[in-house]
Amino acid sequence: MITVVALGCANGQLTIAGAEAIDKADKVFVKTALTDTYEYFKDKGVDCVTLDFIYEKSQNFDELDSEIADYLLSQEGDIVYCVNGSGYEDRSVALLEQKCEIKILPSVSFGIAGGKSGVAKVVISAYELVGMKGFNYDTRMSLCVSDIDNAFIASEVKLILQNILGDEETAYFNGKQISIYELDRQSAYDYATTLYISPKNLVDKSRFNFADLYQIMRILRGENGCQWDKVQTHESIRQNAVEEAYELVEAINNDDIDNIIEESGDLFLQSIFHCVIAEDCGEFSLEDCLSGICRKLIDRHTHIFGDVVANTPEEALKAWDNAKAKEKRYASASDKIDKIAGALPALMRAYKVQKAVSKVGFEFDDFEQVVGKIREEVDEFCKAKTADELEDEGGDILIATVNALRWKNVEPEIALSKAIDKFVKRFKYVEDKCGGDMQSKSLDQLNKLWEEAKIVTKR
Repeated sequence: MITVVALGCANGQLTIAGAEAIDKADKVFVKTALTDTYEYFKDKGVDCVTLDFIYEKSQNFDELDSEIADYLLSQEGDIVYCVNGSGYEDRSVALLEQKCEIKILPSVSFGIAGGKSGVAKVVISAYELVGMKGFNYDTRMSLCVSDIDNAFIASEVKLILQNILGDEETAYFNGKQISIYELDRQSAYDYATTLYISPKNLVDKSRFNFADLYQIMRILRGENGCQWDKVQTHESIRQNAVEEAYELVEAINNDDIDNIIEESGDLFLQSIFHCVIAEDCGEFSLEDCLSGICRKLIDRHTHIFGDVVANTPEEALKAWDNAKAKEKRYASASDKIDKIAGALPALMRAYKVQKAVSKVGFEFDDFEQVVGKIREEVDEFCKAKTADELEDEGGDILIATVNALRWKNVEPEIALSKAIDKFVKRFKYVEDKCGGDMQSKSLDQLNKLWEEAKIVTKR
């Protein structure tokens, strides 16, 4: 077993337990002698091996930590490995933990950067932070970033933290207060360099994250919260989700990035709102929802998290469908159809139903047969007499038309929405040309203006 002794951020933060482990060890290895924590070994005359020789020959920090782990694993006896920081965030320690049994003896107060009072609740190495996709943290807690040992890594850390906190957020760089944007402009960096960021009050923030949205909704629904928010139910706000979803779709159709940002946020709000309502009623929690969707993404991406091979989008979709069928225990296509939400817009529901039945072979042989079905339904509609017959045959025309769109990989809901927008533009053009008095114009005049509108609105 290897015992990891954390030396802290500065000399004097080594614990009594850590000192005793060093004293009893057969061999003591120190990651680097180039920080003031190494003064302990010089002052006490401890016989140890520094690993700076691995630093000198390594091309990058990934290679460094890997070679350090391999080197230590090749040693025999009772080994103590000394690192700066808390011990938990060091990547070489993480690599050792994957390969053998280790024990970590943390330092006294890692995270008290340059005398700033308070211990960091989130501690992470700069190299781990930069290598982690989508890093974020609850900014109600303090953050301490270690190992900022050069300007390049400082610049990478800066970009990540700016996205989370904003450009002007202040931090403590080795005890000196700076703005985040100044992080890569400091005069010197070394292995012991740390950045400490204090917790933030909600109302003082310029940037927010998922945890903030949840906290705001808990406040609004709380005892001293908003009188309107407190009385809402799943039923009272259900239509909002539909409206926000369609507003997001419209923003996407318009390629309006600012509006996509806003409408995506509004859709987030609806989900969180329902979760908070459910928590208040004892129905389920936010964690239930997040656990459910994460589990679903893992279980259905068997070609990513399992042993299924999918090299094309089509193969990936097939893998998803197979995993979903297994999860839902579908015994038939009818089982799949029953799971399609009845509250969906009719065109969208028809499209999904037809996709489901086509996968079990209930399908025309070619597109000409699809078009022929539309003609057949139109003829039957024209022959219909009663209101019920007209409604019935009219629905058949629509579902046959949706099927034709599906054959050509066209989403009917989007196609119809675009057609409506196009119609409205042309109508407005005709009405404008008529000076608002369309009723005084003949059908031939209106048709001529309509054909003119078709040309003008394409520009």
